[in-house]
Amino acid sequence: MNIKVLTNVRADSYFLELWLRHYGGIFGRENLHVLLDGDDWEPQADLSGLSVHIARDVPEARTGRDNFTANWQSALAKRLLNAGADVVLRIDIDEFVAVDPRAGLSLPDYLGRLAPGAMCAALGLDVIQGPSDAGLDRSRPILEQRRNAILTREFCKLVAVRRPPRWASGFHRSRRVAIDIGADLLLFHLALFDRTVADRRIAERSAISQHRTEGSHISGRLDRFAELQASTALPFDDVAQRGRDQIMAAVPSPTGPHPGHITDGNAPRGYHVWLPDRMTGLLPLPG
Repeated sequence: MNIKVLTNVRADSYFLELWLRHYGGIFGRENLHVLLDGDDWEPQADLSGLSVHIARDVPEARTGRDNFTANWQSALAKRLLNAGADVVLRIDIDEFVAVDPRAGLSLPDYLGRLAPGAMCAALGLDVIQGPSDAGLDRSRPILEQRRNAILTREFCKLVAVRRPPRWASGFHRSRRVAIDIGADLLLFHLALFDRTVADRRIAERSAISQHRTEGSHISGRLDRFAELQASTALPFDDVAQRGRDQIMAAVPSPTGPHPGHITDGNAPRGYHVWLPDRMTGLLPLPG
């Protein structure tokens, strides 16, 4: 099975290193494609053995930047599929896709079982450092230390494609494609899994030129650390299928369906959940 993995990055050394280590270990670095957003910064990571692309004329404002990136990577995915790739897996630099261990499948095996022409989304889990969570222990896997997450439509993204996509801005969906969240396919969003890492990331991005809309987008999410204080975590297994069903009950639009809304959540964006023991080894050491 020929699987290619795509992402894009701008001034984000920590997650670039983690992303390369995680996906390179699973698929091999020769199958990774990284789009560098602009040539006005120097990646602090080993880029050997992978395909590196540089976009020099990316729009500065966030909306234009997101549209540019979605169109650019849609075109790359099409080229890779036409050149013989069986599956293209596309994930943001701070997102980590894995298969629920109850399925008994590795991620490559899971993707290899997707039907021809499949356009498969993952169930989105926004992992956030809880009020009582200690600082990171670099010797223990991430999900051993961070068990609080928000199950939310926000990160139920279209990640695995077996035919050319037309990703919309933000990669949440492809135009005129049904919302299909694969059973047991999970996406862990780690932007806020640790407050120290989040603050360091903001500082690194602030050290280079950026549009005000980019800075406000990042810093505007910091209030989500407090999101966990207003609710008690529900066991993931109690609400996962209910959340998946609601999100797949798509919202129609002129450009095709959007992920549906969770209407009975215990948090503003969905379900505040506690991740089960079986998931603790899914993600790498924090580095």
